[in-house]
Amino acid sequence: MRSLKMAAVGTSLLAASCASTTTTARAEDPFESVNRKVFAFNMGLDRIILEPVAKGYRVVTTDNMREGVSNALSNLYEPVTAVNQVLQGDFVDAGETVGRFAMNTTLGIGGFVDTAGHFGQERKKEDFGQTLGVWGVPEGPFLVLPIIGPSNPRDLTGMGVDTAFQPLNWAQFDNETAWLTARSVTGAVSARENGIEAIDQLRTQMDPYTAMRQVYGKSREGAIRNGELHEDLFQDLPEFNDY
Repeated sequence: MRSLKMAAVGTSLLAASCASTTTTARAEDPFESVNRKVFAFNMGLDRIILEPVAKGYRVVTTDNMREGVSNALSNLYEPVTAVNQVLQGDFVDAGETVGRFAMNTTLGIGGFVDTAGHFGQERKKEDFGQTLGVWGVPEGPFLVLPIIGPSNPRDLTGMGVDTAFQPLNWAQFDNETAWLTARSVTGAVSARENGIEAIDQLRTQMDPYTAMRQVYGKSREGAIRNGELHEDLFQDLPEFNDY
């Protein structure tokens, strides 16, 4: 917000801004009191368990090793993306995703090497929450879930459907439970390592909960539009130092 150079004008602007923000927040976040408690629980759990593990993972691995793990995990998700691209009517993108999956699974050694990316085939990610958004389904109230984190009824439904879209969840093989557990744990650690700087920045916000809600909303909006938000996700937060 603009610096307040004149007290009278500044007070009026601040009051109007706060009233607008409060009204919007109440409309999109009717469960804020509960959400804040769950958010505090998640952040505490993250501080105790996930953050140390993620930072330890960064210490004992190289950039190339972590990139390979991230590539392999992303490759496992490609079939889900392809199905959602078909449901959204993006048949060309779906074909490219299938081609990426085939190339990386074979030439890329199970996806550890993004061979398709080296040939200019950009990775795209689509989920059923985005598909519902493309279809015009409203997102519903903002939710913060234990362990899972920020969501809404539309994205929560999408998570369930995407689980059904994942072929590996239907595969039958020896030690299936152990393998799926290892994949989930590896994915959580890899994702948390990728987000170390972003979450550190989130913790520095005057109100991390509001910052998280805004960042989640903007990122999901950008994903539904099939376009990344290139601006700093934190740039629209109030500049409290101006006051």
